[in-house]
Amino acid sequence: MYMGREFLAIFYIFFWVVRIRGCIRRGRQPLLRGPEWFFNVHVQPDFYTGAGKKILHRYWMRMLIPFVLDIPITMAIFLPRYLEYAPWLLIAQAVWIHVNHVYSVDKAEREARPNAVAEAEQPVASVASSLTPRRLRDYTNPRVEWALALANIVALAWLLRYYLADPQHQNWRVVFGIPVFYLYVQVGMLFVKRVALAWRTPVPQAQAADYMEAREETRKYYLQMCDWFRAAAAAGILFWAIVIRTSPAGFDRLMRIWFAVWFLISVVGTVLVEIKRQQLVKVSLRARPVKMPDLLQQSEIARWPLCYQPSAPMLILKGARGYSMNLANTLAHLGAAYLAGLAMLFALLRMGH
Repeated sequence: MYMGREFLAIFYIFFWVVRIRGCIRRGRQPLLRGPEWFFNVHVQPDFYTGAGKKILHRYWMRMLIPFVLDIPITMAIFLPRYLEYAPWLLIAQAVWIHVNHVYSVDKAEREARPNAVAEAEQPVASVASSLTPRRLRDYTNPRVEWALALANIVALAWLLRYYLADPQHQNWRVVFGIPVFYLYVQVGMLFVKRVALAWRTPVPQAQAADYMEAREETRKYYLQMCDWFRAAAAAGILFWAIVIRTSPAGFDRLMRIWFAVWFLISVVGTVLVEIKRQQLVKVSLRARPVKMPDLLQQSEIARWPLCYQPSAPMLILKGARGYSMNLANTLAHLGAAYLAGLAMLFALLRMGH
């Protein structure tokens, strides 16, 4: 248990370093396009010395909310008897940070629009939309898929053989609980890829090429991140198939190796992600932000944070108070079914705890 606390403490410190770096990066985002912009809102020259000063400060304060909430939870989690919940804390924090950021940016932009340049707030006269169908197989690397499938099959076959060798002395939840969860995570990542491919929005006809290039590069980035998470889950199944056969004496050595490898991967991955993110920023800055016409009257029909609008084909609608999830969309139904299945899986594994 001491080694587990040591590993998680080191990894958590690294996680906080990355979080602080991310918070600084997000704090600079309002001015990425220059002092005449606030995110994607073209503001008046005196914006940052007038009303914009308070709007910017409130945005910065919202960026700190996850830190304030996490500190007491972290102190409670790192008690020895609650150490098993530490990985879930990291996942919850990552989700909460991104949700808070999306909400904060949208709220800050809505607060800034009364101070925008009047000409910039006029919707563009014409829009365009790509009619080219996007298929999952067009964004899939066959070699990666075969490697992931082979890793999952080998690990599960190995675990099945281990369980069948002496089923009376093996708890099936202990043997297969973690692998089943990791497989479920991989299915979830495939669902996220499906959502990313289905996401469509119009672009201004005058800058269609720049907008579509930026969105395509961003889409590829998120799809690659999904594949990385799937690979990590497959590696977790393989490691479990190895460690479950290990004697207590060899367990500590294996955990040290596992931690060292993943810590190195995390450091290298963080650097690569930061480089890629900088490249995406440069691509996105080529397209000048414009206001799109409200073709479906989203501002009127959307109700934050959830709505039910069968007439609107999108999963996410942008209303007057922010983004709203359209529960009439098929992907919303699939997402709800996935979350329900995840809750059932947690309950099943907890029963066998």
